[in-house]
Amino acid sequence: MLIYEAHHFNLIANYQTVDLNFPSHLHRCFEVLFLLEGEMEVIISQKNYHVRAGQFLLILPYEIHSFVTKSHSRANICVFSPEYVPTFYKMIENSSLKNPIFNLSLAANTLFTKALFNDNANLLEQKASLYLLLSELMEQTSLVQGEKQDQDLLHKLLTYIQNHFTEAISLKNIASNLGYNYNYLSKYFNNNVNMSFVDFLNGTRVNHASYLLIYSDKNISEIAFLCGYESIRSFNRNFLKIKQCTPKEYRERHPRQFSDLDPFLTI
Repeated sequence: MLIYEAHHFNLIANYQTVDLNFPSHLHRCFEVLFLLEGEMEVIISQKNYHVRAGQFLLILPYEIHSFVTKSHSRANICVFSPEYVPTFYKMIENSSLKNPIFNLSLAANTLFTKALFNDNANLLEQKASLYLLLSELMEQTSLVQGEKQDQDLLHKLLTYIQNHFTEAISLKNIASNLGYNYNYLSKYFNNNVNMSFVDFLNGTRVNHASYLLIYSDKNISEIAFLCGYESIRSFNRNFLKIKQCTPKEYRERHPRQFSDLDPFLTI
């Protein structure tokens, strides 16, 4: 299952996490992780990185990543959109970091913590701290040039799926609506998302179904159709494949609640 967080424009936000575990996801923002305690495994584009207390890690826009804590971790995370660092964003176009793990000098760490994890920080201070952080990062690593990518297309494609996954959609429909050749779009999707369109669509539908099983009182058949499945048999088969249990078993294991929480962030 892969989660796409679409609405990351002109955004800067910070989070404190404890024992963070989060499945594969991607977004158009940069993401900085500062590990305060413990250890964490971060998987970025199918590569594993072991982060220790005191270290920083940077995830670039649209990199598929996940977090795994095996024993204990406490971390600060800052997520910020490319508009905050346009010069650096242009520098890393079609590139990846040779090593995303780095350390900050005491002065940079102090400024970063003050500007990004302080409610009274101002915008200029935040941008200054981000550029200082990125400068020190680039002194410790290098860029690896990759194939040219159309990231605007990736955003349009994944956003379209999120907006229409409850309907009977296919990649051919999407190619027609977005004005792209089907074969090109199919290859592009597999290369950039590392899974087929069908697998991604089923993951999105099952993820939403999981939310509805917990946060609504709708029956399983209703949920199947609300998530875009035309038959309960197809829904059950895909749910079992992804969640390793039936929808009924999933609901029994997760007592029902009623909340306005975002389904793409809670399951």
